[in-house]
Amino acid sequence: GERKSREQSVGDHDDDRAEHRRWERDRFPPVYRSAQRYRHAWRPPSGFYVRSWGFGDYLPHGWYGQNEWLLDPWTYDLPLPPPGFDWVRVGDDAVLIDRFNGRVIQVVRYLFW
Repeated sequence: GERKSREQSVGDHDDDRAEHRRWERDRFPPVYRSAQRYRHAWRPPSGFYVRSWGFGDYLPHGWYGQNEWLLDPWTYDLPLPPPGFDWVRVGDDAVLIDRFNGRVIQVVRYLFW
């Protein structure tokens, strides 16, 4: 009984991760405030400055490269990005960007501290 339920709970967690929601246009608001905050080791990119980013803005070139990507978005309760897009940390916020030009698609405010 107890052993089976423990195995089921581990399996359920794996299923949750496998079926984690994907980002879809019009399903998530362009800007919203996170209800949960996370610790995340982060080194600001060269030339970093504080700014409130929004939908349609373009991040500076060095701020959205592969070294800046949040590789495990589900760890921060973020939807998986569609192909060609990535989540990056910018200050306290998570920003979904077009990986080719840095255009901001979505901002999750105050996700990190």
